[in-house]
Amino acid sequence: MEITPTRDIYNPVLRRREVTFFVNHGVAATPRLYDVRKLLASRYGSGEELVYIRKFETLTGTTRAVGEAEVYDSVEDARILVPKHIVARNLPDRRKAGGEGGSEEEEASK
Repeated sequence: MEITPTRDIYNPVLRRREVTFFVNHGVAATPRLYDVRKLLASRYGSGEELVYIRKFETLTGTTRAVGEAEVYDSVEDARILVPKHIVARNLPDRRKAGGEGGSEEEEASK
């Protein structure tokens, strides 16, 4: 899986980087949102808790997907600006379903 940024702008007012990108996933299925989030975090040298993918969809008839993400300067900024449904969408599947990972409150207390 290869990520290619097509637009990368820093928004000083909201203290975040706004990125539009392509993901070439070859013959494999469309990657999970959380996996793309981890790759973006490593690409921009930040923690996963600072990266939120707003939009991610496969282009019809191709092995490419297009997405929009935001990379925040701090966890506080992300907590204030990112809607709860976007936060939930960016969690790994096991935590969303309440599986072995437990709830967010349980994870925060560890």
